[in-house]
Amino acid sequence: MRYLIFIFFVIVFTGSILSCGTGNKSKQIKEYKYIEGKRAITGDLGKKEEAWIKEGMTCYGIIILADKDGNAKKVKEIEARIVSIQPGKIKMKAMEDLVLAPVEGCTKTGIKKGETWDELEGDLFQTREEAINYIGTKYPETQVIVR
Repeated sequence: MRYLIFIFFVIVFTGSILSCGTGNKSKQIKEYKYIEGKRAITGDLGKKEEAWIKEGMTCYGIIILADKDGNAKKVKEIEARIVSIQPGKIKMKAMEDLVLAPVEGCTKTGIKKGETWDELEGDLFQTREEAINYIGTKYPETQVIVR
């Protein structure tokens, strides 16, 4: 019985070694197609995208604490890094901790350094001051958190 198992494994091992690398890969490589181009954001997010937005750069985003009906209750800017740009969203990574006081109907009260999120609206700014000014004009009725 051991002899049969040994022979079986030798046959399988030999077959796997012989099958590796015997095919002509040049035909498969010729079939690969690479289309070079700029990554674009589509939809409403693409309309807001500016030339300075690039992967790996640090900028400022906005964190909104909303109630269960989706109404913004508290708003704060946050330093973040652009991780990747994909169609319809920008993957962001928090570069600082931000803790907001709880709001009834909201389960998340902040974000920790290193946590990621998908920016769907494209509200990104080069400076903290730009983000604060935007919050003041776009969300005047909300409570703005001051550091």
